[in-house]
Amino acid sequence: MLRDEEFPMSSNVSINPPEPVYENNDLDDVFGSAPGSPTFGGEQETVSDIPRLKEKHETDGYRVGVTQGKAQSVQKGFDEGYGLGAVLGLEIGRMIGILEGLLGAVTAAASKDADMWSEEVRRMEDLLRRAKEELKTEKVFGREWWGEDGIWKFEVPGEDVVFPDVAAAHPLVKQWGEIVQREIEKWTLDMKLMEGNDDADPDAGSVRPAAPKADLNW
Repeated sequence: MLRDEEFPMSSNVSINPPEPVYENNDLDDVFGSAPGSPTFGGEQETVSDIPRLKEKHETDGYRVGVTQGKAQSVQKGFDEGYGLGAVLGLEIGRMIGILEGLLGAVTAAASKDADMWSEEVRRMEDLLRRAKEELKTEKVFGREWWGEDGIWKFEVPGEDVVFPDVAAAHPLVKQWGEIVQREIEKWTLDMKLMEGNDDADPDAGSVRPAAPKADLNW
């Protein structure tokens, strides 16, 4: 019977694992010969990235679409609003200009006869101050008159409405238009002459109030 001492085992002997056997494949020349490159789950990561990239692409496209849509809507609203705003501005400027002209005339008259014209100067100063305050841009375009879409909330008479119709129907413009018209009638202003109509009577430039007061010199 053999004893273990007769066949000593070396502690330095190592057992190597069997070498992998590679199958010879005719397609190796096309797709690469064995052994293939090791993979560390890259394919799974690529596949998992596809939904995320798709979602990001759709989100970016949505943002671009919204931005372009807003720009087009803003431009369209600006184009329309610019025309209406210009008409409103011209009408308000005309009314303010008339009141300023009347104030200048009565002030000049008061410099010659303060007793007769001082009260009228104070009245015109107050009227002009109120007009400038109530016809401010933020009040004319206040939310009580305009919707968020830029459409007016007040009633505009007529069917084929144009910008001058909308401007004339604005409650503040309409109110002050009536006030200014009363001043025009009171001082018998010839608006055709003031607008530069060459056919107007040149003698109509002097302003005469309905009350018996001295003529104003323009």
